Amino acid sequence: MAGNGAVLPACANCGTALNGPFCSNCGQKAADFHRPIWWILGEFLDAVFSYDSRTFRTIWLLFALPGEFTTRYLAGKRASLLPPFRLFVIASVVFFLMLQVTGLAIVAFKIEKLDGEAYAVDVSSNVKDPAVRKAINDKLKSKTYISIDFFVPASSVQHVKLTEQQKKEMLSNPVTFDGKAETLEEEDWLRWTKSISKRVQRGYERALEDPVSLNGPLNVWLPRLMLVLVPVFALLLALFHWWPRVFLIEHLIFSLHIHTFIFVALALTTLVASVVGDSGFLWGVWLILGVYLWMAMIAVYRRSWWLTSVKFAVVLGVYSLVLTIGLSTIFFIALAEL
Repeated sequence: MAGNGAVLPACANCGTALNGPFCSNCGQKAADFHRPIWWILGEFLDAVFSYDSRTFRTIWLLFALPGEFTTRYLAGKRASLLPPFRLFVIASVVFFLMLQVTGLAIVAFKIEKLDGEAYAVDVSSNVKDPAVRKAINDKLKSKTYISIDFFVPASSVQHVKLTEQQKKEMLSNPVTFDGKAETLEEEDWLRWTKSISKRVQRGYERALEDPVSLNGPLNVWLPRLMLVLVPVFALLLALFHWWPRVFLIEHLIFSLHIHTFIFVALALTTLVASVVGDSGFLWGVWLILGVYLWMAMIAVYRRSWWLTSVKFAVVLGVYSLVLTIGLSTIFFIALAEL
Protein backbone atom coordinates (compact mmCIF):
# COMPACT_ATOMS: atom_id res chain seq x y z
CA MET A 1 0.00 0.00 0.00
CA ALA A 2 2.83 2.38 0.78
CA GLY A 3 4.22 2.01 -2.71
CA ASN A 4 0.86 3.12 -4.15
CA GLY A 5 0.93 6.34 -2.15
CA ALA A 6 -1.62 5.41 0.55
CA VAL A 7 -1.50 6.94 4.00
CA LEU A 8 0.72 4.87 6.26
CA PRO A 9 -0.94 2.89 9.13
CA ALA A 10 1.69 4.09 11.62
CA CYS A 11 4.03 7.04 11.80
CA ALA A 12 7.31 6.21 10.09
CA ASN A 13 9.13 8.59 12.42
CA CYS A 14 7.96 7.53 15.90
CA GLY A 15 5.73 4.48 15.29
CA THR A 16 2.56 6.00 16.76
CA ALA A 17 -0.73 4.67 15.34
CA LEU A 18 -2.24 7.16 12.90
CA ASN A 19 -5.78 8.54 13.05
CA GLY A 20 -5.38 11.17 10.34
CA PRO A 21 -2.98 12.70 7.82
CA PHE A 22 -0.60 13.89 10.58
CA CYS A 23 0.97 12.09 13.54
CA SER A 24 -0.60 13.12 16.86
CA ASN A 25 2.72 12.54 18.63
CA CYS A 26 5.45 14.16 16.50
CA GLY A 27 3.38 16.02 13.88
CA GLN A 28 5.02 14.42 10.83
CA LYS A 29 2.84 14.14 7.72
CA ALA A 30 1.69 10.54 7.31
CA ALA A 31 2.57 9.95 3.65
CA ASP A 32 5.43 8.32 1.84
CA PHE A 33 7.42 9.66 -1.10
CA HIS A 34 7.03 6.68 -3.42
CA ARG A 35 5.15 8.93 -5.82
CA PRO A 36 5.61 10.28 -9.37
CA ILE A 37 7.95 13.22 -9.76
CA TRP A 38 5.10 15.68 -10.44
CA TRP A 39 3.51 14.81 -7.10
CA ILE A 40 6.79 15.49 -5.31
CA LEU A 41 7.10 18.80 -7.21
CA GLY A 42 3.60 19.75 -6.09
CA GLU A 43 4.45 18.91 -2.48
CA PHE A 44 7.57 21.06 -2.73
CA LEU A 45 5.64 24.05 -4.07
CA ASP A 46 2.99 23.62 -1.40
CA ALA A 47 5.61 23.41 1.36
CA VAL A 48 7.50 26.47 0.18
CA PHE A 49 4.73 28.70 -1.12
CA SER A 50 1.53 27.08 0.23
CA TYR A 51 0.11 27.45 -3.25
CA ASP A 52 -3.53 26.78 -2.44
CA SER A 53 -6.69 28.74 -1.66
CA ARG A 54 -4.85 30.51 1.17
CA THR A 55 -2.61 32.22 -1.37
CA PHE A 56 -5.46 33.83 -3.30
CA ARG A 57 -7.35 34.73 -0.10
CA THR A 58 -4.22 36.33 1.36
CA ILE A 59 -3.48 38.33 -1.80
CA TRP A 60 -7.07 39.55 -1.93
CA LEU A 61 -7.05 40.71 1.68
CA LEU A 62 -3.64 42.31 1.27
CA PHE A 63 -4.74 44.48 -1.66
CA ALA A 64 -8.48 45.00 -1.36
CA LEU A 65 -8.84 45.59 2.39
CA PRO A 66 -5.89 47.43 4.00
CA GLY A 67 -5.29 46.13 7.51
CA GLU A 68 -7.88 43.35 7.30
CA PHE A 69 -5.21 40.71 6.80
CA THR A 70 -3.47 41.72 10.03
CA THR A 71 -6.79 42.03 11.91
CA ARG A 72 -7.89 38.51 10.98
CA TYR A 73 -4.49 37.03 11.73
CA LEU A 74 -4.33 38.63 15.18
CA ALA A 75 -7.91 37.50 15.86
CA GLY A 76 -6.75 33.88 15.49
CA LYS A 77 -8.08 33.19 11.97
CA ARG A 78 -4.69 31.91 10.81
CA ALA A 79 -5.40 28.57 9.17
CA SER A 80 -6.88 30.29 6.11
CA LEU A 81 -3.95 32.76 5.72
CA LEU A 82 -0.29 32.47 4.83
CA PRO A 83 2.16 32.97 7.70
CA PRO A 84 3.44 36.59 7.80
CA PHE A 85 7.16 35.87 7.49
CA ARG A 86 6.68 33.37 4.67
CA LEU A 87 4.54 35.92 2.83
CA PHE A 88 7.26 38.56 3.33
CA VAL A 89 9.96 36.25 1.93
CA ILE A 90 7.82 35.28 -1.08
CA ALA A 91 7.09 38.94 -1.88
CA SER A 92 10.79 39.86 -1.71
CA VAL A 93 11.73 36.92 -3.94
CA VAL A 94 9.05 37.91 -6.47
CA PHE A 95 10.36 41.50 -6.56
CA PHE A 96 13.98 40.56 -7.25
CA LEU A 97 12.89 37.85 -9.67
CA MET A 98 10.86 40.49 -11.51
CA LEU A 99 13.99 42.64 -11.77
CA GLN A 100 15.82 39.77 -13.42
CA VAL A 101 12.99 38.90 -15.79
CA THR A 102 12.36 42.48 -16.93
CA GLY A 103 16.05 43.41 -17.06
CA LEU A 104 15.52 46.59 -15.07
CA ALA A 105 18.15 48.27 -12.93
CA ILE A 106 17.02 49.78 -9.62
CA VAL A 107 19.49 52.64 -10.01
CA ALA A 108 21.71 53.78 -12.87
CA PHE A 109 24.15 56.67 -13.07
CA LYS A 110 23.59 59.05 -15.95
CA ILE A 111 26.35 61.35 -17.21
CA GLU A 112 25.25 64.42 -19.14
CA LYS A 113 27.32 67.11 -20.78
CA LEU A 114 26.05 70.68 -20.83
CA ASP A 115 25.82 72.24 -24.29
CA GLY A 116 27.70 75.51 -23.88
CA GLU A 117 26.67 76.76 -27.32
CA ALA A 118 23.15 77.42 -26.04
CA TYR A 119 24.56 80.05 -23.69
CA ALA A 120 27.02 81.67 -26.09
CA VAL A 121 24.72 84.56 -27.11
CA ASP A 122 23.85 85.49 -23.52
CA VAL A 123 27.46 85.30 -22.41
CA SER A 124 28.65 87.41 -25.38
CA SER A 125 26.14 90.12 -24.61
CA ASN A 126 27.17 90.37 -20.98
CA VAL A 127 30.93 89.91 -21.24
CA LYS A 128 32.97 92.24 -23.42
CA ASP A 129 36.44 90.79 -22.97
CA PRO A 130 36.91 88.12 -25.72
CA ALA A 131 39.38 86.15 -23.60
CA VAL A 132 37.00 85.99 -20.66
CA ARG A 133 34.09 85.12 -22.97
CA LYS A 134 36.06 82.26 -24.51
CA ALA A 135 37.08 80.94 -21.11
CA ILE A 136 33.48 80.92 -19.90
CA ASN A 137 32.27 79.17 -23.07
CA ASP A 138 34.98 76.54 -22.78
CA LYS A 139 34.03 76.00 -19.16
CA LEU A 140 30.36 75.57 -20.05
CA LYS A 141 31.12 73.17 -22.89
CA SER A 142 33.20 70.90 -20.69
CA LYS A 143 30.79 70.90 -17.76
CA THR A 144 29.55 67.41 -16.91
CA TYR A 145 26.56 66.60 -14.72
CA ILE A 146 25.75 63.34 -12.97
CA SER A 147 22.22 62.19 -12.17
CA ILE A 148 20.66 58.93 -11.00
CA ASP A 149 17.73 57.24 -12.72
CA PHE A 150 15.51 54.64 -11.07
CA PHE A 151 13.93 51.51 -12.55
CA VAL A 152 15.46 51.87 -16.01
CA PRO A 153 16.14 49.11 -18.58
CA ALA A 154 19.73 48.00 -18.09
CA SER A 155 20.13 47.50 -21.85
CA SER A 156 19.36 51.17 -22.52
CA VAL A 157 22.03 52.51 -20.16
CA GLN A 158 25.16 53.65 -21.96
CA HIS A 159 28.54 52.52 -20.69
CA VAL A 160 31.11 55.29 -20.93
CA LYS A 161 34.86 55.57 -20.70
CA LEU A 162 35.70 58.55 -18.57
CA THR A 163 38.30 60.90 -19.94
CA GLU A 164 41.04 62.22 -17.71
CA GLN A 165 39.32 65.62 -17.77
CA GLN A 166 36.04 64.08 -16.58
CA LYS A 167 37.81 62.15 -13.84
CA LYS A 168 39.46 65.33 -12.60
CA GLU A 169 36.17 67.19 -12.74
CA MET A 170 33.97 64.58 -11.06
CA LEU A 171 36.56 63.23 -8.63
CA SER A 172 38.31 66.49 -7.90
CA ASN A 173 37.20 66.64 -4.27
CA PRO A 174 38.11 63.30 -2.72
CA VAL A 175 37.31 62.75 0.94
CA THR A 176 40.48 63.03 3.00
CA PHE A 177 41.21 62.53 6.66
CA ASP A 178 44.17 64.61 7.77
CA GLY A 179 43.66 64.36 11.51
CA LYS A 180 46.36 62.92 13.74
CA ALA A 181 45.62 59.98 15.99
CA GLU A 182 46.54 60.32 19.64
CA THR A 183 45.91 56.72 20.64
CA LEU A 184 46.38 53.33 19.03
CA GLU A 185 42.62 52.88 18.75
CA GLU A 186 42.25 56.22 16.99
CA GLU A 187 45.06 55.30 14.61
CA ASP A 188 43.36 52.02 13.70
CA TRP A 189 40.06 53.83 13.21
CA LEU A 190 41.70 56.48 11.01
CA ARG A 191 43.44 53.84 8.92
CA TRP A 192 40.19 51.90 8.45
CA THR A 193 38.31 55.11 7.53
CA LYS A 194 40.91 56.05 4.92
CA SER A 195 40.74 52.55 3.44
CA ILE A 196 36.93 52.67 3.18
CA SER A 197 37.07 56.17 1.68
CA LYS A 198 39.44 55.03 -1.08
CA ARG A 199 37.29 51.99 -1.84
CA VAL A 200 34.15 54.14 -2.09
CA GLN A 201 35.90 56.58 -4.44
CA ARG A 202 37.16 53.75 -6.67
CA GLY A 203 33.68 52.21 -6.65
CA TYR A 204 32.19 55.58 -7.62
CA GLU A 205 34.52 55.81 -10.61
CA ARG A 206 33.63 52.25 -11.70
CA ALA A 207 29.91 53.01 -11.28
CA LEU A 208 30.24 56.04 -13.55
CA GLU A 209 31.86 53.94 -16.28
CA ASP A 210 29.45 51.02 -15.79
CA PRO A 211 26.20 52.72 -14.63
CA VAL A 212 24.34 49.49 -13.73
CA SER A 213 27.19 47.72 -11.94
CA LEU A 214 25.99 49.10 -8.60
CA ASN A 215 22.84 46.97 -8.78
CA GLY A 216 24.77 43.77 -8.02
CA PRO A 217 25.72 44.64 -4.44
CA LEU A 218 22.52 46.67 -3.99
CA ASN A 219 20.41 43.59 -4.75
CA VAL A 220 22.28 41.83 -1.94
CA TRP A 221 22.05 44.59 0.65
CA LEU A 222 18.52 45.84 -0.02
CA PRO A 223 16.78 42.67 1.31
CA ARG A 224 18.98 42.84 4.40
CA LEU A 225 18.01 46.45 4.96
CA MET A 226 14.31 45.65 4.60
CA LEU A 227 14.68 42.80 7.07
CA VAL A 228 16.16 45.24 9.60
CA LEU A 229 13.50 47.85 8.90
CA VAL A 230 10.66 45.45 9.77
CA PRO A 231 11.40 45.40 13.55
CA VAL A 232 12.39 49.11 13.44
CA PHE A 233 8.97 50.00 12.06
CA ALA A 234 7.33 47.71 14.65
CA LEU A 235 9.15 49.57 17.44
CA LEU A 236 7.95 52.91 16.05
CA LEU A 237 4.39 51.62 16.03
CA ALA A 238 4.77 50.37 19.61
CA LEU A 239 6.10 53.75 20.70
CA PHE A 240 3.00 55.56 19.44
CA HIS A 241 0.44 52.87 20.38
CA TRP A 242 1.36 52.15 23.98
CA TRP A 243 -2.23 52.49 25.23
CA PRO A 244 -4.44 50.48 25.14
CA ARG A 245 -1.79 47.82 25.49
CA VAL A 246 -0.67 46.14 22.28
CA PHE A 247 2.02 43.46 22.37
CA LEU A 248 5.17 43.98 20.30
CA ILE A 249 4.55 40.77 18.36
CA GLU A 250 1.30 42.28 17.05
CA HIS A 251 3.17 45.36 15.82
CA LEU A 252 5.74 43.06 14.24
CA ILE A 253 3.08 41.11 12.33
CA PHE A 254 1.55 44.36 11.09
CA SER A 255 5.02 45.57 10.04
CA LEU A 256 5.62 42.35 8.11
CA HIS A 257 2.35 42.82 6.24
CA ILE A 258 3.14 46.46 5.40
CA HIS A 259 6.61 45.60 4.09
CA THR A 260 5.15 42.70 2.15
CA PHE A 261 2.80 45.14 0.44
CA ILE A 262 5.78 47.41 -0.30
CA PHE A 263 7.63 44.57 -2.02
CA VAL A 264 4.54 43.65 -4.03
CA ALA A 265 4.07 47.30 -5.04
CA LEU A 266 7.72 47.48 -6.12
CA ALA A 267 7.31 44.28 -8.15
CA LEU A 268 4.30 45.78 -9.96
CA THR A 269 6.24 49.03 -10.42
CA THR A 270 9.04 47.04 -12.06
CA LEU A 271 6.58 45.35 -14.39
CA VAL A 272 4.88 48.61 -15.40
CA ALA A 273 8.20 50.45 -15.84
CA SER A 274 9.45 47.68 -18.14
CA VAL A 275 6.31 47.98 -20.29
CA VAL A 276 6.08 51.78 -20.55
CA GLY A 277 9.85 52.29 -20.52
CA ASP A 278 9.67 55.05 -17.91
CA SER A 279 9.48 55.37 -14.12
CA GLY A 280 8.09 58.90 -13.89
CA PHE A 281 5.05 57.54 -12.06
CA LEU A 282 7.06 56.60 -8.95
CA TRP A 283 5.64 59.55 -7.02
CA GLY A 284 2.19 57.99 -7.48
CA VAL A 285 3.45 54.68 -6.06
CA TRP A 286 4.72 56.42 -2.90
CA LEU A 287 1.39 58.23 -2.57
CA ILE A 288 -0.52 54.93 -2.82
CA LEU A 289 1.76 53.35 -0.21
CA GLY A 290 1.15 56.27 2.15
CA VAL A 291 -2.64 56.10 1.77
CA TYR A 292 -2.53 52.32 2.21
CA LEU A 293 -0.56 52.63 5.46
CA TRP A 294 -2.96 55.25 6.81
CA MET A 295 -6.01 53.10 6.04
CA ALA A 296 -4.33 49.99 7.47
CA MET A 297 -3.47 51.77 10.73
CA ILE A 298 -7.11 52.82 11.14
CA ALA A 299 -8.31 49.25 10.55
CA VAL A 300 -5.78 47.55 12.83
CA TYR A 301 -5.51 49.94 15.79
CA ARG A 302 -9.10 51.22 15.65
CA ARG A 303 -8.35 54.75 16.80
CA SER A 304 -10.17 57.85 15.54
CA TRP A 305 -9.18 59.01 12.07
CA TRP A 306 -7.73 62.30 13.34
CA LEU A 307 -5.61 60.64 16.05
CA THR A 308 -4.47 58.03 13.54
CA SER A 309 -3.58 60.80 11.10
CA VAL A 310 -1.34 62.48 13.68
CA LYS A 311 0.38 59.22 14.58
CA PHE A 312 0.66 58.31 10.90
CA ALA A 313 2.40 61.60 10.08
CA VAL A 314 4.91 61.26 12.92
CA VAL A 315 5.62 57.57 12.31
CA LEU A 316 6.00 58.12 8.57
CA GLY A 317 8.31 61.10 9.14
CA VAL A 318 10.61 59.20 11.52
CA TYR A 319 10.52 56.07 9.37
CA SER A 320 11.37 58.08 6.24
CA LEU A 321 14.43 59.48 8.03
CA VAL A 322 15.51 55.99 9.11
CA LEU A 323 14.89 54.67 5.59
CA THR A 324 16.96 57.48 4.05
CA ILE A 325 19.84 56.76 6.41
CA GLY A 326 19.58 53.05 5.69
CA LEU A 327 19.51 53.50 1.91
CA SER A 328 22.44 55.91 2.05
CA THR A 329 24.41 53.41 4.13
CA ILE A 330 23.90 50.47 1.78
CA PHE A 331 24.58 52.80 -1.17
CA PHE A 332 28.07 53.56 0.16
CA ILE A 333 28.58 49.91 1.12
CA ALA A 334 27.68 48.91 -2.45
CA LEU A 335 30.17 51.45 -3.83
CA ALA A 336 32.88 50.09 -1.54
CA GLU A 337 32.21 46.56 -2.82
CA LEU A 338 32.50 47.44 -6.52
